[in-house]
Amino acid sequence: MTGITGLRAHQQKLDVVANNLANMNTVGFKQQSTVFSDMLYQQLRSGSEGDANSGGINPKAIGSGVKVAQITRNFNQGALETTSQPFDYAMNGEGFFVLSSPVGGQDVYTRAGAFGVDSEGRLVDPGTGFLVQRIGDMGEGINGGLQFQTAGDDSIRVPIGETISGAVTELMQINGNLPANASEPIAGVISLSAPLEVGAVAATGADTLASLDISTVAYVPGDTIEFSGTNPDGTAFAGSVAADTATVQDLVDSINAAVTDATAALLADGTISLTSDNTGENLMSITLTDGVANTGLSNFGAVGFIETIEGYNGDSFELISEVVGPQGEAHELALLFTKDTPNTWTVTANIDPSVGTMVDDTVGSLTFNEDGSFNFAGGLGTDDANLVVLFNGSSVNQTVSMDLSSLSHYASAYNVNVDQDGIPAGVITTVNVTTRGELMGIASNGRIVPVAQLAVANFDNVRGLVAEGDNYYTRGLASGEPMVGSGETGGRGQIIGGQLEQSNVDIAQEFTQLIIAQRGFSANARTITVSDEVLEELTNIVR
Repeated sequence: MTGITGLRAHQQKLDVVANNLANMNTVGFKQQSTVFSDMLYQQLRSGSEGDANSGGINPKAIGSGVKVAQITRNFNQGALETTSQPFDYAMNGEGFFVLSSPVGGQDVYTRAGAFGVDSEGRLVDPGTGFLVQRIGDMGEGINGGLQFQTAGDDSIRVPIGETISGAVTELMQINGNLPANASEPIAGVISLSAPLEVGAVAATGADTLASLDISTVAYVPGDTIEFSGTNPDGTAFAGSVAADTATVQDLVDSINAAVTDATAALLADGTISLTSDNTGENLMSITLTDGVANTGLSNFGAVGFIETIEGYNGDSFELISEVVGPQGEAHELALLFTKDTPNTWTVTANIDPSVGTMVDDTVGSLTFNEDGSFNFAGGLGTDDANLVVLFNGSSVNQTVSMDLSSLSHYASAYNVNVDQDGIPAGVITTVNVTTRGELMGIASNGRIVPVAQLAVANFDNVRGLVAEGDNYYTRGLASGEPMVGSGETGGRGQIIGGQLEQSNVDIAQEFTQLIIAQRGFSANARTITVSDEVLEELTNIVR
C-alpha cells in the first residue's frame, strides 16, 4: 500500500511537470509545483516518560505512505515579448485583466492579454469571446468628453474608424523675429533734371516764367505754358498757365490743382519736385511744353522731369498658417508682415475667396522698442488684434485672436512661425494603452481622446485562485474578493501595450523535477516488486 501511494504521488508530480512543459509557450502561464506530505502512521508502541529508575521509551510508528499535499502556482513575473499588435497587452507586475462571459456575465481573470476586436467593435478575447471589462466613466461623454462607451455596460467598445469633431481656430500665437534691418517703404519722387534759374541764380516762387534763363523768345499776351502727365495710379492730368505773367509758384500751384495723390513743390535750389502721397511703386510723370500758338519759346527739354527717388513698398514676409473653420475643415490663411516705419509693421491676412471672405483682414500696427523688444504699451496699436473670417457655408463670422507679443525685432534674419489651436475633424485610426490601462484613441488629425479605462484586479491570495483553463482563473474561497482598479494603483502593475507576458516555466528546473519524479516513481515501484518477492517466499515456506 505504501509503495502504491508513492507511485500515485510521483505520477501526479509527473503530470504537473508535464503540464508545465506542455505550457512552456502559453501566454501568461504560471508554473506549478507539487509539495508532498506523509500520510497517517500506525502506532506500534507508545512512548513513555523516564523516571528516577528507568529511562524514557520513544514511540514506534510505521507510515502508510505519501500524498500530494499542495500543487502550488508560481506567480512570478514572466518575460515580456514584443508583438507590435495594437491590442496585445502585457501585465508587468501584480494584477489580472478582468473579462466577462458574454453569456451569464461570469467574471474571469487572466494574465494573457492577447485581445482583439469583434464584429461589434468590442474588445474581446478572440479565443473564447469573453469581453474585456472596464471601470469608471472614461469614454462615457462625461464633462463634455466624447462618448464611446455606454453607462452601465462594462464592456469596451473600440471606436476605430469613428469620426471625431475638431475645434475651430480661436487663437494664433505668432513667435519669432521680424528683421529690424528690413527696408522701409519709400514714396517716389520725380524732379526737374536741372534747376530753374534767373541770371544763373536759383529761381524763387515770385520769379516769372518769362524771366527764366531757359526762355529763348519773349512771351506775349496769350502765350501759355502747358503741362501734362500721369498720376501715381497711372491716370492722366493736364493744365496750363499764362506764359507772360505766371510765376514759378503759379506753375507749382496749377500742377497741385491738377494732380491727384501727389504733391508738387519748389525746392530751394530752383527745382520743382513731384512727390507721391503714398509709398510704393507709382507711374508718375510730367512734361512742360509751350502752347502750340505761342510766340515766345522756352527750352524745357533742358530741365525735363526725371525720377530722383524710386518708390517702393516696405519689405514684406508671408507666413502661411492653417485655420480650422466651423465644420472642422482646415484651410490656408496667409499672413503678410509689411515694414511701415523703422519700428512698426502692419499685419494683414488673406484667404482664398473660394473658401471664405476676410471680414477684418488687418491686425493693426506692430510697434517695437528701440532695443528690439515688443512694445506692450502700443505693440498692437489701438486696433483690435483680431482677424474675422466668414467661411463659405457659414452664416456666423469666426473671430481669430492674434497673440504677437512673442515677436522680436532684431537685426537678424526673418524667422517667424505660428501655432494655432484649431483641430480639423478626423477619424480614430488606432488605440494605444497607457501604463495605467487608459485606452487613448489616436485620430488622423493628431487629436488624442480617452476611450476607456481597463479594469485590473488583484487578490490578497493569488494562489487561492481557481484555474479554469483558457488562461482563465476564477475567484476561489481562499483567494479573497477581487480588488479592481486601474494599473499602477493599489499595488497593481503596469499595462504594456504591444507586448505579451510569456510563460514563466523554467525548462532546466522542470527537467530536473522530471528526473526526480522519475526516480521517485522507480524507487516506489521497486518497493512493490520487493514486497511481491517477499510474499512469494512466504508462499513457498507454506508449501
